[in-house]
This record gives sequence, structure tokens and C-alpha cells, in this order.
Amino acid sequence: MKGILLSFDLEEFNLPLEYNLNISKDEQFNFSLKGLKKIINLLTKHNIKTTFFTTASFASRYPKIIKDISKKHEIASHNLHHNTKNYNHDEVKKSKQIIEKIINKKISGFRFPRLQKPDFNSLKELGFKYDSSISPTYLPGRYNNYFESKKITIKNKIYEIPISTMPLTNLPLSWLFIRFFGLNYAKIITKYSMKNQKFTNLFFHPWEFNNLSKLRIPFYIKRNSGDKVLKLLEDYIIWAKNNNYQFQTFNELLNQYPLQ
Repeated sequence: MKGILLSFDLEEFNLPLEYNLNISKDEQFNFSLKGLKKIINLLTKHNIKTTFFTTASFASRYPKIIKDISKKHEIASHNLHHNTKNYNHDEVKKSKQIIEKIINKKISGFRFPRLQKPDFNSLKELGFKYDSSISPTYLPGRYNNYFESKKITIKNKIYEIPISTMPLTNLPLSWLFIRFFGLNYAKIITKYSMKNQKFTNLFFHPWEFNNLSKLRIPFYIKRNSGDKVLKLLEDYIIWAKNNNYQFQTFNELLNQYPLQ
């Protein structure tokens, strides 16, 4: 069985701050919560499992919601806060402790904000099993991981599960590119990834499922947001199920394909 790893980064919507737009903490959290509710309804409708990488700050703001989500889906760490630019052992440790206390179970996955590389020695020490912070592509101003492996690898006993990418160009199957290039783009990468890596890893953010058109942020970030991305994701889910692809959590995939 080939697995699709659909995941969502639950975080405070602080992206406007990068463009010098004022947005309060309450607005940041409420904006993401609004989108999260749409996601949950969609996942429930199609009865699929996913992984939610949540910041501890988001989980602390909505503990009951996160605990309810954990009853069916996998919860993993997305750091303590989303505005951290450099990996910090103590912050990641605290995020793990807070989230585990909320859901009353151990978490084993991590994704660093903005897909920056983590400290694998630190993740191992903290008891994580896997990381999904690496997108094997080149994104100017963000990272250059073009020559990173597209397959699951082991780095200091931590499984690294990369974001899926397009052949040759290595354009990623991530929120921005999916919304910009559309459903056929997602289908091509999925088929390629299933054939060559035996899994497909794609992700979104809850705030994308709100209408971003009125925000003074770049056009390419606002494109196809709100109901448009909701329909795009639903069409993708229906297509994937019709092709007998199974949606899995990261832990389920690793348990099915042990590498050690």
C-alpha cells in the first residue's frame, strides 16, 4: 500500500508581520482556527487520516481542539512558536512537553517552521522518531536543498521524510506551489513520487483556507486561497482515493516500511 502523507502546519498566522502588516496575537490564532475548522470538516467528510504539526503556542491556545484531533489524527511538533528562525533545543523540548501533556500521549514527529533544517542530534536526544523539515529544492532567500535525497533517509537515527518534489525541476508539492499550479501539478508529482519513493508528502496551513485577497501580501501567496484551495484539496483527495492511494499518518507509514 502506497501512502499519501497529507499534513497541516497548525500555527499562529504571523505571515503578515513579514510584510510589515500589524496583526494582533488574537487575530493570528483566530485566523488559523477558522481555517482549521474547514479542514476538519473536509477530513471527516472523506474519512481520512492526516498529521498535524502544531506549535505549542497554538496547542496551548486551543487544548481541547488539539486533544480531539489527536483521537483520530497524528499530532506532531511544529516548534514552540512559529516566529523562531534558528533551531533551539530548549524550545523544541518545551514544545514536546506541552503538546504531550495536552494530548496525553507521546509525539514522535517534528517539522521546523519555514522548513529550516533542524539539529538531528537534538531531536534524537529529545526522543523524536522522525523529522519532515527538508524540502529537496532551491527556494531563493529560504534554503538550498536541491541535492538532498527525495527518499526517506536516516540522520543520526532520525528518519527524515522529505517534501515530495517534481522530477528534474524539484519544484515542491507544498501549499504555495499546489495552489499556484493547480490539481494537475499535484497529480504529476504524486504519480512520480508513488513510483519512485513509494510515498507522497504534501502540506498546507489552516490560514490558507480563508480568503486572503484583501491582505496586502504578495499576489502569489493570496492566489487560490479560501474556498478555492478547499475545493482543490477535496478534488485531490477524491482523485487519490479513486486511484487507490491511502492517506496515512507519518507514523503509520514508518511502521509499514521500517528502514532498520
